[in-house]
Amino acid sequence: MKLHLFKKRQVWLPTWPVLLVTIGILIAIGITLILSSRSFLAVTKPVPAASMLVVESWMADNSMEEIARMINDDNSPYQSLWLTGPILDRGFHLSGNFKTYSEMSAATLKALGVPAAKIHVIPSAESQRHRTFAAAQKLKEELDRKNIRPGSFDLATLDVHARRSRLVMEKVFGEETQIGIIALSPTNYDPQRWISSSAGMKITLTELIAYLYEKLGNGGR
Repeated sequence: MKLHLFKKRQVWLPTWPVLLVTIGILIAIGITLILSSRSFLAVTKPVPAASMLVVESWMADNSMEEIARMINDDNSPYQSLWLTGPILDRGFHLSGNFKTYSEMSAATLKALGVPAAKIHVIPSAESQRHRTFAAAQKLKEELDRKNIRPGSFDLATLDVHARRSRLVMEKVFGEETQIGIIALSPTNYDPQRWISSSAGMKITLTELIAYLYEKLGNGGR
């Protein structure tokens, strides 16, 4: 009996034209996904019946101006405004009045004419790590403490951060709470020409990766 150490097999491989077409198709798909990523991430879809607006308060003053206009509008559906955010990551020891982004944004909104009775400041997490998740947890803890069980609310945040923020909120609050989302416009680049801006490209691709990481796992938590 012969012992065969090797066996001859026939393997089918694609020809060069087939390889080139396949690579071309994959490149085209990749470019299409990248070009459509901003519109996918910067989603605006508020809940029609929401009377509560949650705002990520680390945004700049121009975003707070947008929030103030939304709240002060005569047809605004929002009866309450809840500010989430981390401790200040710069100037913490120099700021006598404000230690958190939420406190600073609350003062800004009051200066912009938002009634103080509508503004609620959520306690901030001490750590800067996993800020979106920590803010969502703190919001839920504060609402639970006040025995508030919102059936729905809208979340306002900056541009391409929107879809990931809503996803994190949905994980924390569960299916019993319907969460709408409002993506506010950036000022450091033109949203319609983000692909030609280094700032727009960087933040969009970073947020796309972060969203996929959050969608497939738990954002490193």
